[in-house]
Amino acid sequence: MKFRLGFVLVLVALVTLSGTILASTKHITATMKALGGSGQSGTATISSPVGGKQTVTIDLSAVPKGASEPAHIHPGTCAKPNPVPKAVLKDVVDGRSVSTISALPSKAGSWAILVHKNMGAGMNTYVSCGDVQGW
Repeated sequence: MKFRLGFVLVLVALVTLSGTILASTKHITATMKALGGSGQSGTATISSPVGGKQTVTIDLSAVPKGASEPAHIHPGTCAKPNPVPKAVLKDVVDGRSVSTISALPSKAGSWAILVHKNMGAGMNTYVSCGDVQGW
């Protein structure tokens, strides 16, 4: 009987602890909207900071086959981004980019995830953007 009670108490403690860990995990999802007639829309997800790092995952549709499109996190919004990026992300290739970055400050204002057409002259052409809200 004592063994069962001890087992139940340990099980309850583990469930409570795992619920606390899961509850503290926060992901922000931004809707990526197509710009300039690109048709490239989708989502970007930013994980909660762990050990001073965050994972940013971008999934876009309608990306031209074989394209490698630079992506960044910029201060500001899609309507008015600061041209100097805060974080450089891995290029979007075949519609996907997964990057690990230094954690963004949560109280630093607005952020926009911007995807550029290409590294050359296309750096000034945005094909997709998502405002990060709720951070």
